[in-house]
Amino acid sequence: MDRNSARKETYKQSHLIILIVYTVMSVVLVIESFIMNWEKWAVMLVIAVLVTSWFMHIRSVLRDRDRLWLYSCLMMVTYFFYGVHLTSTFDMALVMCVVIAIYTITGEKPLVRLCQVFYMVTLGFDLVTMISQGEEITPLLVTRSLLHIGMIILAGWVACMIIDKWTKIIGSSSEEIATLKEQTDRLNNFLANVSHEIRTPVNAVMGLSSVLEKETLPENIEDNIRAISNAGHRVAEQIGDILDFTEIDMNRLSVNNEPYMIDSVVNDLLSQLSHMDQNDLDLVIDLDASVPAELRGDGEKIRKILHHLISNGFKYTREGGVYVRIYSVPREYGINLLLEVRDTGIGMSEYEIEHIYDKFYQSDSSKTRSVGGLGIGIPIVNGFVTAMNGFMDIQSKRGIGTTVKVSIPQTVEDNSKCMSVRNKENVSVGGFLGFMTTGNIGVREFYMDMISNMVAGLYVPFHRIQSRSELEKLLKVSNISHLVVGTGEYLENREYIEELSKTIKVAVVLDRNKSLTTGGKITLIPKPLYGVQVANFLNQTIDDELVEGHEKMMCPGVRVLVVDDEPMNLLVARGIFESYGMIVDTVHSGEASIAKCAGEDYDIVFMDHMMPEMDGVEAMKRLRVQASHMRKDICVVALTANAISSAREMFMSEGFDGFVPKPIELPELERVLKHVLPKAAVKYVFDDNEGRKIGSKKETDGKAEKPAAKAGTDAAKPDETSHETGTAGSGEKFHEAKESSAGKSNSDAKSDSSEKDAFSVLDELGVDTAAGLAYCGGDEQFYKELLAEYAGDPDAKLGELTRYHDSKNWKDYSIKVHAIKSTSKMIGAMDLSSLALFLEEASKESDEEKVESRHKVLMESYEKLIRTIYNTYGAGSRASDGPDEDVLEFGPKGGDL
Repeated sequence: MDRNSARKETYKQSHLIILIVYTVMSVVLVIESFIMNWEKWAVMLVIAVLVTSWFMHIRSVLRDRDRLWLYSCLMMVTYFFYGVHLTSTFDMALVMCVVIAIYTITGEKPLVRLCQVFYMVTLGFDLVTMISQGEEITPLLVTRSLLHIGMIILAGWVACMIIDKWTKIIGSSSEEIATLKEQTDRLNNFLANVSHEIRTPVNAVMGLSSVLEKETLPENIEDNIRAISNAGHRVAEQIGDILDFTEIDMNRLSVNNEPYMIDSVVNDLLSQLSHMDQNDLDLVIDLDASVPAELRGDGEKIRKILHHLISNGFKYTREGGVYVRIYSVPREYGINLLLEVRDTGIGMSEYEIEHIYDKFYQSDSSKTRSVGGLGIGIPIVNGFVTAMNGFMDIQSKRGIGTTVKVSIPQTVEDNSKCMSVRNKENVSVGGFLGFMTTGNIGVREFYMDMISNMVAGLYVPFHRIQSRSELEKLLKVSNISHLVVGTGEYLENREYIEELSKTIKVAVVLDRNKSLTTGGKITLIPKPLYGVQVANFLNQTIDDELVEGHEKMMCPGVRVLVVDDEPMNLLVARGIFESYGMIVDTVHSGEASIAKCAGEDYDIVFMDHMMPEMDGVEAMKRLRVQASHMRKDICVVALTANAISSAREMFMSEGFDGFVPKPIELPELERVLKHVLPKAAVKYVFDDNEGRKIGSKKETDGKAEKPAAKAGTDAAKPDETSHETGTAGSGEKFHEAKESSAGKSNSDAKSDSSEKDAFSVLDELGVDTAAGLAYCGGDEQFYKELLAEYAGDPDAKLGELTRYHDSKNWKDYSIKVHAIKSTSKMIGAMDLSSLALFLEEASKESDEEKVESRHKVLMESYEKLIRTIYNTYGAGSRASDGPDEDVLEFGPKGGDL
């Protein structure tokens, strides 16, 4: 708050106080006037002026400062009327001292002077009147007058001194507040920039690990890849939290208003939670069937709210679990969406509840604390809820647990139920579920509430079964159509339940992190069990053909162009998109995408934002103009690490058809694909446990549709960007690498030794090869591919950077060092990455002095590194190798795959 703001706030607060004092004085004056039989016309005038003052205050007539001065002048006139009566001559000094003390709060020394002047005028008027009436001037009269004048002068001096001190304190405090605010804004911007930059290597970690997870690998390798993937998701979540927190703290949070389906929000939430270590705790999801199927609001923020609350529940719960209830209450504007999250954790004290909304607050913030986290989860939730015009309530008791309730107003797009059962009259459900009788009372209540609400919402009869004998008796007296069985109950009664699956529909609720091979026609429903899964199961009949495995979205034959100036990002994107059966081409600039689209037709163009010479927004607009002239449609989706809450709105307003943030989250990607692609282009297949596609959801004659061949099987077209297209899919590359590795003979020992020597050379240059290998999931072959991409065409890369520097083109220079920073971090060149970060920030500010201080150092280090890598892994190495050298071709000429 600056000095002017402080003074403005003071005016607002002092207005009412001055007016109240004026009112009290006027009332006293009116009473005394009637007692002393003073002038009645003046009394009426005082009352009229008082009413007018209150009217002006209520209606805010005039500016604040002008109004304050008007009140003061009217008060002084009233004071003069009081003082001119000789009976008040020696009483009015005390009254004026009180008035001066009150005026100190205004911080206006001129008003204090006004009070002193009016006192002197009034006293002078009284003395003149007394002398004119023949009053004798006695020593007592003189001394009393001088004493009262001294009192007023002293009171004014004290008041002015207080105002000076107060103004000085306010001024220094305002400067300190401004400094702290500036530092806070800088810190928030720094956190946002750091989070943004970390997204590039995290994108590589998550993208490559997701590709590797689809491969058939040894069990120990699969465990390592899964651990890398989980770690990548955790880092991505924390990056997102930091970005959300800084936006809330800087009042830059943007709330989207678009249609979303509540069951999709829950599915995405469960997909995200699958990467979290739940410490054998139960998660119970209770989605009310009456919640409208489609709402309008910010579904992504609702998912984040639930994720934070569930994560907190897991964090502070040792045994038991977390219960999530999602329901709605109808309102004139739509509904209030109610989210309730309960846990059986350690609970909180009243003090902790009071401080839980504070930034970075944690109940145990010591170095030996037993839980992790950044301490910003609840502030983020509170910020989201407030931004969406909702409210949040937290109730907790030590040793019992915590309940958080959130209410958010939403409009309704589709008022039909979010889940329902067809042919309810033919459905009767039996539940042979041991986990409903768990020893933890809290969890047992969670499951009972969930089952009770689900059965009431779906309007189907449910029979709870606790033993095999009860099941046998029930089947004799009831027409059970569907049976839901727990994992333990199935394993204990495997043959009996598999026999039952021939006559009734059977589903086994699969415990988390458990695999199970079943016989018969049994459906597997993974935990956490919730209504949508059960409704889908109840809509099946015994005559439906069972397709084992999980459903996977595919887009066979869809042609995709990925535009990114960073080759590693192109490599990751290719691997992800090809896993959906898409035909993928890549180019490294906006201009190249325009040329490519002039000769080729693409269903989707995924466009990066920050690129040299022509950024993604300009490239998208030129693509649209070109497509309009060619009389064809084009779909362009932003694919960028710019993931602030307002980014989606900004890109959509610029004309993009969709927005996918990096690192690429598959649920978000699939949601965008389903939105921008025709329905006929999206198909669903089922994967078995080994990842083989074994059937299509859309069948006509019982035979599954065949997905389109991968783009990697197509021949590359010999054009100027052919080095970027037609390469094998990432999954195929990994497969080839593994086969090559598995087929090594003893004659390859010399080659292995040379590879280790090459890594040693990189270590000597300051490259942390261990970190680089970790980014690649421990796959040396793929790490060498990334190194080759990093160092591809060194002369062109160095020349481009030098050209931007010499021409003082700081915009493109910053983009180039931005790429060096991100890619260097991915291969483990941390020192070079830090140096590039310094130059990126300096060039963005056009600080030529800072750039010059480090540019030469960067060029020397960068040139030495890429030439060493180029000669070891790039074309320079392959040119000298014999024809029998067993390496994969990367096409380093253009620097892109």
